Amino acid sequence: IIQSSPILADKMLEKIDFQNVRCIVELGSGSGIITKKILKKMRKDCILFCFEIEPTLAEKLRNIKDSRLIIINDCAEKIDIYLKYHGFQKVDCIVSGLPLAGLPPKTSRSILKNIYAYLPSGGQYVQFQYSLAHLRQIKYLFSSVAISFVFLNFPPAFVYVCVKI
Repeated sequence: IIQSSPILADKMLEKIDFQNVRCIVELGSGSGIITKKILKKMRKDCILFCFEIEPTLAEKLRNIKDSRLIIINDCAEKIDIYLKYHGFQKVDCIVSGLPLAGLPPKTSRSILKNIYAYLPSGGQYVQFQYSLAHLRQIKYLFSSVAISFVFLNFPPAFVYVCVKI
């Protein structure tokens, strides 16, 4: 596992209107590089759900002491269960570092459908990937997709900023 660069993390978060966001979900939080940056930018009354399936990484995330952070050591496919449990019907923004190309096609489709279902109109989905393999699938769900390229990351990455219309 290679950590995301701070430059990639900044690019992922640059289009998010943190002043108007009350609930954020991060999928594939890893070691917390992006998580920490999100927490610095969030309002005091915002909640951040971090999904990390790898137990050792989820444990590392638990070292981040912030009452706004909810760490979930489970798969991103179960986003609906955890959001309902915590009383959320929708989320304002979903940030993802999930390796969609490395997941079984059925799993990636399920995750993308859940992402779309839990965003309100105007909600954002920000995803980084190392290839454009899932761009067609993402464009099928989201009519507004902006793509940028972050060269100063290893490996270089694409960032998709999608808005649900």
